[in-house]
Amino acid sequence: MSRAVKATAAWVCGGILGIVAGLSGAGGAYADETDGPVQIGDTVYFSLGEWNCSIGTDGTVGCDLTVPAATMNVLYAGVQVPVPNVPAILIDSTVLPAHPQWNSNGSHTLAGGNPGLTPIAQVSGHDPRFSITYAGATCQITFNGTAVCTSMGHGFSQRGPVPFGY
Repeated sequence: MSRAVKATAAWVCGGILGIVAGLSGAGGAYADETDGPVQIGDTVYFSLGEWNCSIGTDGTVGCDLTVPAATMNVLYAGVQVPVPNVPAILIDSTVLPAHPQWNSNGSHTLAGGNPGLTPIAQVSGHDPRFSITYAGATCQITFNGTAVCTSMGHGFSQRGPVPFGY
């Protein structure tokens, strides 16, 4: 059974290189390393900056943070609630906003770190630099370096030290 992944025209080549790099222990967790995402089973693995992320076939998106965030602001019922000590971020529900995942235990990270996304051609100066869409979820590094993921009507982003979930 094959799942369609929309990323870039170079995804297939980048994915193959990413698998080879992952198996050989090469490749790091930085989006400027252009190995491309790797699909293992029904899950796609990639990095957004220093975050190691995965998207499952149900649209669940999670990212392990290389350095846990001291706090994450989560938008609950229109109010930003600061949540302390965040090692991972997860979107797994249409009802709840993106939220911390304390029991990730590196579940979004491949051995040796996830490959970066393949750069995409920018039409304007405001287009994302890196992007992947899979199973209804989209993750990208924007033109200004912000990491953003959306799925199930919710999302999370980070530009600066504090991630934000909504």
